[in-house]
Amino acid sequence: MNRQLFRSLPRTAKTAIIRFISSMPINADAIRLVSGRPRVLATADLSPEGIASLREMSELKLLGWAAGEWFCDRKQLMDAIAEAEVVIAGYECFDEALLAAAPQLRVILSVRSAPEANIDVAAATARGIAVLHTVGRTDHGVAEFTVALALGLTRHLIPAGAWIRSRPSDFDAGEGFYHGTVWGRGASSPQLAFTGMELHGRTLGIVGFGAIGRVVAEKFSGFGMSIIAHDPYVDIAELKTLGVEPVSLDQLLARSAIVTLHARLSTQTRGMIGADQLDRMGRGAYLINTGRAGLIDTGALLRALDREQIAGAALDVFDTEPPSARDPLVTHPRVLATPHIAAWTEEMRVRHTRSIVQNLQRLLAGKPGNLSNPEVLTMAGRTVR
Repeated sequence: MNRQLFRSLPRTAKTAIIRFISSMPINADAIRLVSGRPRVLATADLSPEGIASLREMSELKLLGWAAGEWFCDRKQLMDAIAEAEVVIAGYECFDEALLAAAPQLRVILSVRSAPEANIDVAAATARGIAVLHTVGRTDHGVAEFTVALALGLTRHLIPAGAWIRSRPSDFDAGEGFYHGTVWGRGASSPQLAFTGMELHGRTLGIVGFGAIGRVVAEKFSGFGMSIIAHDPYVDIAELKTLGVEPVSLDQLLARSAIVTLHARLSTQTRGMIGADQLDRMGRGAYLINTGRAGLIDTGALLRALDREQIAGAALDVFDTEPPSARDPLVTHPRVLATPHIAAWTEEMRVRHTRSIVQNLQRLLAGKPGNLSNPEVLTMAGRTVR
């Protein structure tokens, strides 16, 4: 299939094609990308148990994070990749120049669910290199972090914590307290300053209803929220089956107390939340982004926050990372800013290592799965020499 045609297909159609290819007979030479004990180079953070399993299946070389260090030096990686048949990719940049230095490379196993973030998938496809992604490694971590951000925003947890540590030393004097419940009078009362909003009975709007979006819906439904979602690539019947109301983006923005972004970044989604979209949100609404910074026109967001057009925002991703400590979005009183940590849990490494091991097992069995570029399987000359 033509690569551009495949990329233009809806997500459901892509999934069906990938499942069909993955179900092909094991003895089909065209999908036997590697065999025997392949030479594997790993730069990703892997669990000790996973490393042991990989050593049983391959000639494994560890570099950078996989070797207990930090990101590997570019020259080191360029030298090491020359002999590799399989790369287990962490977060280094696997661009066209690096792939050109890897004449033996047949497969890239990415620890990410969206490998295009640091791998030039198009360049890999042009060279007949299969790119496999992991599944489900960050779903619960990002979803739970989204819940934490929502509670942090709506209950003013960060400013309330700062207030109790920095309040005037004479604040505790006698009559400012009412039976230990209300601290201070009028404007000095934190109960008034930090009056929150309950999630129960409110509407949550999810933009992008992939794997993470589904888990987000599950977590927030426990708060008694109504869940609506916008994702043109997900079947409407599927959304309704999950108890989620499918709506247009404009409807979602107008109806939601909290809008949370989980769409993939593409030419279609870049800047999808701009000035017009922020205008449609209510003044008491909050915006959360744990996806990609490019989904939001940050200039428009800053203007909306300055005008109190929306109540606030929680941002785990920024146009430049790390952002300056003086970045106006980092320092804005209506922004809860975190340093790109939504996915980072103790369980994440275990999950992506398990997925990497399973992907390699399937490759050696001639049944590759979780392909980001399944079109490589139909390219000529994809048999093992």
